[in-house]
Amino acid sequence: MDYGNYFQFFLSLIFIIGLIFAFSLIAKKLGLGNGPAITGNRQKRLQIKEVRPLDAKRKVVIVQCDNKEHIILVGGTNDLLIDTIPSETSSNQADSQEDVIDFRKTDESTRV
Repeated sequence: MDYGNYFQFFLSLIFIIGLIFAFSLIAKKLGLGNGPAITGNRQKRLQIKEVRPLDAKRKVVIVQCDNKEHIILVGGTNDLLIDTIPSETSSNQADSQEDVIDFRKTDESTRV
């Protein structure tokens, strides 16, 4: 083989890689990829707020969707929705639950 054949092979390879790249961009724009195509400046409705590992297999995930936060246990044999709370009152509700827990602890200590 002479250098002309190598050069032709190299150009053909670059052309094929370019076609694959162009097709992947077109497929992504049409929504044929892993997920739906996000077009424009649409507001994202789903956010992962926090992830905490429990052990080697399981994690607790707080996911916010619209105005609700969902606490989900993932991993192991199946996933489990633990609780759903409104997003606006989540911090206020957590503070009030801590107050209730503290009140119960002081109430139990006074009984003894």
